[in-house]
Amino acid sequence: MTFATYVRDTALGRRPRAKPATTAALDDALYELGRIANNLAQLQAATGDDTYGPWVTYVGKDMIERLAERNDLAGVLRRNLDAINGVGHLINGIARRANMGREIEGGERDEALTLLKDMLEPLRKAIVRTAKGLPAEESPPEPGPEGDYAL
Repeated sequence: MTFATYVRDTALGRRPRAKPATTAALDDALYELGRIANNLAQLQAATGDDTYGPWVTYVGKDMIERLAERNDLAGVLRRNLDAINGVGHLINGIARRANMGREIEGGERDEALTLLKDMLEPLRKAIVRTAKGLPAEESPPEPGPEGDYAL
């Protein structure tokens, strides 16, 4: 619960209640993913590098849409929130430098996008498993040749 919400509820005579942990984990993860997508869009605009475009869509649209209102994935999100945040800080730093006109090396871009992909993989697996009616906590089988486990 934010400080402002606490003060407002208390002033209005309501008993303040914190968000359930599942809702908080989902909100935090969606916020971080939105920040990452925003920074990727800034990188694309600042560098003119279209490599970032599909990532903006994947993180900012596909992942967020699939995770929104998915309280059943709160455990997976909570366990991965530090990794999401860490990659977010990395991409934010690169975007900040690009926005100041500094050149971003291809190797640095590739490393950041690889870290992003690795960080998103547990979320992708949880989404796929629950879409197929399987528990989110177990690892899904490897993708088949038809790509049936792709987002």
